[in-house]
Amino acid sequence: MKITDVRLTAFRRPSPPDAKSVMVKGFSVQSLLSESVAVQIFTDEGFVGESISLGGGMGMAHYLANNIKPALIGRDPESMEALWQDMWELQRLWFAPQFAIGTIDVALWDLFGKILGKPIATILGRYRSKLPVYASSFAKPTPEEYAEDAIRYKERNFHGYKLFSKGNPKADIAACAAVRKAVGDDFTLMFDAVSAYDLHQALTVGRALQEMGFRWFEEPMREYLLENYRTLSAKLDIPICGLENNEGGLYSSAEFIKCGAVQVVRADVSLKYGVMQTKKIATLAEAFGLNCEVHTNPNPMLDAANLQVALSLKNTEYWEQFVPEANVRYATTEWLHIDSEGYVHAPEGPGHGLAIDWDFVNANRIAVL
Repeated sequence: MKITDVRLTAFRRPSPPDAKSVMVKGFSVQSLLSESVAVQIFTDEGFVGESISLGGGMGMAHYLANNIKPALIGRDPESMEALWQDMWELQRLWFAPQFAIGTIDVALWDLFGKILGKPIATILGRYRSKLPVYASSFAKPTPEEYAEDAIRYKERNFHGYKLFSKGNPKADIAACAAVRKAVGDDFTLMFDAVSAYDLHQALTVGRALQEMGFRWFEEPMREYLLENYRTLSAKLDIPICGLENNEGGLYSSAEFIKCGAVQVVRADVSLKYGVMQTKKIATLAEAFGLNCEVHTNPNPMLDAANLQVALSLKNTEYWEQFVPEANVRYATTEWLHIDSEGYVHAPEGPGHGLAIDWDFVNANRIAVL
């Protein structure tokens, strides 16, 4: 079997989320939820793998068409590791955007699952069929709005709530305190600084979070500051969660893990270059006795692939769900299902289990490459 074509459809979401509803550190991430690329990988035996990029629009489509597409044509779609290693090797010469390889790899794994007739979780070795969900909230204007939001998802039987930083330590501590008071001492809370702080600020916020009994303190600083992460971890009792956004994937994650700079490891199929690389990072974390909490994506198809990997892991505790869900649901025919008890279930079917809504994509397409 051979790959015969890679089709890339750039499209613009007609009604993206309001910019103010997807704020992080005083900035909006609306652009990631506005223009994307729908990917199709075709074979000579009629199988088609699909993926949708995290943002990028025409720029990402041109990049994938000019660089990655030619490297796949004529290749065996079942040679998954060889395909990935070749993309990784050429990435040094391509200077690829961080999302590029993961976007294609998800489509290749969807294709591989369809060829085998099995979900990705089954191919990787399924460990469980569902995961408890926590709500992951974008930044809110006031502590009271964070608290109201947390109560809303507690009442929906979600298993936890994570706040995103406003970018100001005092405001962030106030928001965390308001949420803790609102939900009580027994409800699981996390805080994601999205690299907002320097080391001194991270220590201040971390001490407040551990006093409030937060489950973890996520990405307090930029993730190339290895020594600062090691210092922070040594001085705080609260687990430091990180490595979501550092380039280098498996290889750079190893440096942080081996020197004790993080206690909870992040990975996902988009930022960490694909399905098997996310699985490998989780296995590396397991070897050091650490959990790997698979990061969500504001994109339903990447989310489905992430969940497939997470269901194959022993050392993961939760599933992260961006809220409100309507902000991150678009361009697919269905979504991940969260039941009334707050557990997420993978969609049925081979590959990652979701299909692109081609009526939606074609109605809003910019170009096909």
